[in-house]
Amino acid sequence: MKPKNNKSIWIWALVILVVMNIAALGTILYNRQQSAIPLQGPLNVQGLDESAAMKYSGRYFRDNLGFRDEQMEEFVKINPGFRQQVQTINADLNRKRLEMLKEMSANNSDTAMLNQLSDSIGDLHASLKKVSYEYYLDIKNICDEEQREKLELVFSEMFSGEETMAGQGRGRQGQGRGNQFGRKFNN
Repeated sequence: MKPKNNKSIWIWALVILVVMNIAALGTILYNRQQSAIPLQGPLNVQGLDESAAMKYSGRYFRDNLGFRDEQMEEFVKINPGFRQQVQTINADLNRKRLEMLKEMSANNSDTAMLNQLSDSIGDLHASLKKVSYEYYLDIKNICDEEQREKLELVFSEMFSGEETMAGQGRGRQGQGRGNQFGRKFNN
């Protein structure tokens, strides 16, 4: 190869690497900005705004599934534990995501640490899936047959977009965070 040709190839390679680094940095900054946007409302369902979060409240189940008083008493026993578990897991997820972002942004990123953080995030997502199905089964157990059909519709809406009841303030996860870097609660 001619020296002039070889120099040209190296210059193009450098230009491509610079463009890729700028794109990666832009993505990281965009995700960091998006993760700082808090949700509001009592349930703060990941990916759902306040009005949608109310859809999965006790009132929603009472009104739309037709829960009777004794069913509401059982629901009131189930719901707080679910919400607390999800809040705890989401807090852990948020912390791991921030650690991961910080490590990715470091000058000399530790890929072993990034692999460990990725695995931890995956484990936490699995925990959220389990908590969600246990919640569904608990509610299903207090429903009659007609209510079970309605319950399936409620949860199918939630799971079809991978949006779930989070009860925690980090996540606008159904709106891209899980598809991006960890916004979705149920990946």
